[in-house]
Amino acid sequence: MNFILNEKSLHGQFESVEEFLKSLETNLGCFRLVRSQGDGEIRKIADFYKCKITEKLRLGDLKQFPRSDELSRFRIALDKEMRTEPYWDLTPAHDYGKPYWMGEEDMAATAVAEATARQESLLSFDSADYSDRRLCIRFDGEEYSVLSIYSPAYLAECLGERMGLERDECLKARYAKTRLDCSLLEREYGAEGLEKEEYALLMGTLDKFVKHESWESIGLDDGLEYKKYTPASSEEDWFRNTVYSDKTIMKFRFSSRMRCFGYRKGDRFRLLRIERDHKRSDKG
Repeated sequence: MNFILNEKSLHGQFESVEEFLKSLETNLGCFRLVRSQGDGEIRKIADFYKCKITEKLRLGDLKQFPRSDELSRFRIALDKEMRTEPYWDLTPAHDYGKPYWMGEEDMAATAVAEATARQESLLSFDSADYSDRRLCIRFDGEEYSVLSIYSPAYLAECLGERMGLERDECLKARYAKTRLDCSLLEREYGAEGLEKEEYALLMGTLDKFVKHESWESIGLDDGLEYKKYTPASSEEDWFRNTVYSDKTIMKFRFSSRMRCFGYRKGDRFRLLRIERDHKRSDKG
C-alpha cells in the first residue's frame, strides 16, 4: 500500500525546532510500519525541504541546529525519507487546472489533491488540521474521503488489515504511549491465533483497560477481573524457567474463557501472553 507525505501539514505551526524534532518520533513509527510491507512507497514533492517548521525556519535549515543524539537521529531519518524517490509531482495524477476543495481552500497542486486522485492516504505531521482524521474533499461535484494519518495507532486501526500487518504489530502500534506495552507479546501466544470475533473482543477490552482512570479503578472492574496469577505449584507455573519467572504476573479477562497475562512495570502493563482456553488460568 502506498502513501503520500503531506507537505500541507507543515505550515510553520511549531514553536521551535526541538518541538518539531520531538514530534517526529511519531511520524517515524508510521514510516517504519509502511516500510515493513516491503513494497510500500511513500511519495512526496521533490522540494519538500522548503516546508516551514516554524514561522521563520524551513526543513532545509535543520542541519544548522545541533541537538541531542536522539533528536539528531530523528532529523537524519526524516532527511533520508525526503530525499528518497518517488516524487509524485514529477508525474502527477491529478489535474492542476481543476479545484479540489477542502472547506474553502483549493488544494490543487498539493498532496491532498494528489491523494484524492490516487485514492491513497496521507502521512501527515503533527497539525490540528491534519492529525489522525478523515478529510472531506470536493471535486467535480463529488465528495471524497482521504485519510490523514499522524500516529502509528491510527494507521494500524484504519489500515492495518489492508496493509497485511501482523496483529501483534498492530497491537504494539495501537497502544504505544498508553499504559499498555505490547512490545513483549510472545509470537507463540500472540493475537494471530485468535478468530476475528475473538480479536475484536481483545481490542475492545484493551481499549477499556487503557482508558481506565487509575490502577485502582482497573482492580475494581468486575469485567476485567484483574488479579495476580497464582499457580498451585511451580510445575504448573506457565512462566517457570522464563525470563519472567521473578516477575509478579497479573492476568485479566477479555471473554469468559480468554485471558491476558503480563506484569506491571512502573505505570505500564507489559502484555506477554494471550490464552484462549482458560487451562492455564484455571490453575492460577
